[in-house]
Amino acid sequence: MPRLLASDDLRTQLAGLPAWRLEDDSLVRDLVLADFAAALALVVAVGDEAEAMNHHPDVDIRYDRVRFALWTHVAGGVTQYDVELAHRIDALL
Repeated sequence: MPRLLASDDLRTQLAGLPAWRLEDDSLVRDLVLADFAAALALVVAVGDEAEAMNHHPDVDIRYDRVRFALWTHVAGGVTQYDVELAHRIDALL
């Protein structure tokens, strides 16, 4: 089972992810894109990354706005898998 990141480890990891924040035991990022097509394209690209990792984010899409929440369900919080997916999402931008 994946291991939860300790508070110090999580703070260190978040330093490399300035657009992300910790909210309710999840890594969260809110984005505003050009339009619905751009938002949907990003969600599809993130879905491909998530499938490749077998690690799936919570996604909320509303026209040009997308919210990603990353947490490892079986661990009950943020693990290294979530940090890795956050980096992959940032790379897609």
